[in-house]
Amino acid sequence: MLDKLFQSFPFYLLGAAVGLLVLHLLYYRFNYTDRRREPPGPRPLPLLGNLLQVDPMKLDRNLFELSKRFGPVFTVYFGVKKVVVLAGYHTVKQALINHAEEFGNREVTPIFDDFTKGNGILFTNGDTWKEMRRFALTTLRDFGMGRRLSEEKITEEIHHLIKEFEQYDGKAFNNSRVVNYAFFNIISAIMFEKRFEYKDPVFQAMVARDHNTIQLTGSASILSLTYNLFPWLGPFLKNWRKLMKNVEDNKAEMKHIIKELKKTWNPNTCRCFVDAFLTRQQNLEVSPSTLLWSVVFLLILGLLTKSITSQNKLKEPPGPRPLPLLGNLLQIDLRRPHKSLCELSKKYGSVFTVYFGTRKVVVLAGYKAVKEALVSFPAEFGDRDITPICQDVSQGHGILFANGDSWKEMRRFALSTLRDFGMGKKLSEDKIIEECQHMIKAIQELEGKPFDTAQLVNYAICNIITAVVYGHRFDYSDPYLMDLVKRSSDMIRLSGSASVQLYNTFPWLGRWIKNRELLLKQRDRNVKEVGDSIRRLKESLSPDCCRGLVDCFLVCQKKEEDLCVTNTHYTEDNLISVVTNLFSAGTDTTSSTLRWGLLLMAKYPHIQEKVQEEVRRLIGSRQVVVADRMNLPYTDAVVHEIMRVANVVHLSVPRATSQDVTFRGYFIKKGTTVIPLLTSVLADETEWETPHTFNPGHFLNEHGKFVSREAFIPFAAGRRVCLGEGLARMDVFIFFTSLLQHFRFTPPPGVTEDELDLTPVVGFTRSPSPHQLCAVHQGGF
Repeated sequence: MLDKLFQSFPFYLLGAAVGLLVLHLLYYRFNYTDRRREPPGPRPLPLLGNLLQVDPMKLDRNLFELSKRFGPVFTVYFGVKKVVVLAGYHTVKQALINHAEEFGNREVTPIFDDFTKGNGILFTNGDTWKEMRRFALTTLRDFGMGRRLSEEKITEEIHHLIKEFEQYDGKAFNNSRVVNYAFFNIISAIMFEKRFEYKDPVFQAMVARDHNTIQLTGSASILSLTYNLFPWLGPFLKNWRKLMKNVEDNKAEMKHIIKELKKTWNPNTCRCFVDAFLTRQQNLEVSPSTLLWSVVFLLILGLLTKSITSQNKLKEPPGPRPLPLLGNLLQIDLRRPHKSLCELSKKYGSVFTVYFGTRKVVVLAGYKAVKEALVSFPAEFGDRDITPICQDVSQGHGILFANGDSWKEMRRFALSTLRDFGMGKKLSEDKIIEECQHMIKAIQELEGKPFDTAQLVNYAICNIITAVVYGHRFDYSDPYLMDLVKRSSDMIRLSGSASVQLYNTFPWLGRWIKNRELLLKQRDRNVKEVGDSIRRLKESLSPDCCRGLVDCFLVCQKKEEDLCVTNTHYTEDNLISVVTNLFSAGTDTTSSTLRWGLLLMAKYPHIQEKVQEEVRRLIGSRQVVVADRMNLPYTDAVVHEIMRVANVVHLSVPRATSQDVTFRGYFIKKGTTVIPLLTSVLADETEWETPHTFNPGHFLNEHGKFVSREAFIPFAAGRRVCLGEGLARMDVFIFFTSLLQHFRFTPPPGVTEDELDLTPVVGFTRSPSPHQLCAVHQGGF
């Protein structure tokens, strides 16, 4: 309609432009206030801007010519829309590399907004874009982008393309169609795990629609001259209507393909990109619409029933104003709460209050506040805050999520027994060295091929725990070990999920939270498997020769039975919980730290080389032992910096006040949940020179000697300090140093050091994103 009018009657187009120009002059003019401070450029006309000075069909050439006159940074106006143009290699590189964040958003024009609606990757911004891009990059790498797997798909498609070319017998033909088919099929193989025959009518229609869409979005009538400048003209433009139809037809076809893939989808076997997305989507068991309506309902209910009030408000720690019932949930990212809380601390100080729903939480931020609370007020801040999910899992038993006399006795027993079995001493060092040798052998068998570090590291660290708890280790191929590691990892992951955090805030939602049900199923399996192992050990128990922690517990239990102690804490429930606590907490935290260490070495090879040079010079090929730490200052500094940057237990495990306490001038009532924000300690800008950078120099003096730092408390502090700290420190030092003694860790083929992703997976703990590394054997120097 308007397209034909504009093409056939340029006179009318000119008249319309003049009319719009007059109308514009009557209402407003360009504002040139402070123009001298902005990039130069050709003087724009009112309303039309510089449209008469550029040819939309040769826009790149026109802009290049303007850059010769106005320099590498200049301004043009497309209608009333101001556009800054960057020209030349040095300018473009400086903007996109040195100012990546400032120039990082996508310009989403009206036409692109129409057919993306803020979804996807290409024409979106904000959290959606970040998450989708991260997911796409990770998934494409997993499916071989730039590696052997993608090479095979390309090679297969080349054979089909060559065959198609041969059919023309050397005659002239338009190559665009078949070349488009070939490249579309490569994308299809990655997206859907299928290719189409070139003669498939559905396939041909999809390719034709995509090609037509590219042509239409570049047409002068829509992109440059009309629709993007005057979006209200859209329904009158024929090309706009054709474009919208293409978009809807493509969406319908994609939905059909995805629907068919769903029918045969198996979360444990991802065939393609769509399968990976469906698996990720499955973890979000509460749909956005359901969650939205839940929030609206809760808000209305809260407004009708009550508002949050507090006594002595002026004396309590400050904080953002909470909404009724919801509290500050809308101000906190439940997937990365540590970041949200760190930002709030900048505004409200080192002691502040937030509300998770109706639950009041006091947050301690920064080294000085956290240390003062945990060390100077150990009793007042010494109770454990037991959330609904922790109560469901532990039932008040064990060490990690318990209080009172039972907790005191179980912690005393565990500390005493771990010391007896050499925690931090020669006996536990021997177990670690033995396991380290098994791990080195397993990595050597990979012959430098890419591998997922999570599996082997988890098996090795879990075996240290099994040796302490049961008195023996398992082969890495043993189904019991595999299942044990998987259950422990799953429980940590599920307990930190956003939906479980929602359940902790609103416990009555429990029956609708899928992750809670999955977590309780894993708990039940743990109880059964650990119970069976305990019974087997009990049958061969010798009180005079304890093989591990379980034997020691059973001996104590028998003594109390003989003494007819009625209120004993040495019960089967407590034993199962203690064992489960050690596996869940000990395996995940230590293995995540070690995996961060290997990833950081591959990311920063110059630091890896300095560690290996020091080990080569001072240790040689002999086995590394804990005593070597004093003679390896740079290696020791790197290990400490890994633990600082890894920041595995980012929120610490929340505490609760055991009594009313006045802390730093603020009144905190008994039973209040307290979060000692370890992230804010390990990245405290007043304590660390470069808190957000991996810098081993934090632990070295001017002479290159190792120095300890008071703000280094990755295991927390006070009466709830991690009871396995000594064992964990030995694990990380011996494994890390021994592995670098034998291997050089590098990114997999096709991935550069810069492309290695340090984005964490945040749950109950903070672990590296799934990744692969290559371990190149160095022969132990």
